[in-house]
Amino acid sequence: MIVLDTHIWVWWIHGDPRLTQDYYDYIQGLETQGLGIRDNSFYK
Repeated sequence: MIVLDTHIWVWWIHGDPRLTQDYYDYIQGLETQGLGIRDNSFYK
């Protein structure tokens, strides 16, 4: 499992170009192992 920072998670979910393709692919590859986001990230 990896824990994503709030802005990285938002960029990944929305396909934001600020997240490079290398990072997008890395996160996508680990998605099946589990992705975490701090619960207080939803309040930002």
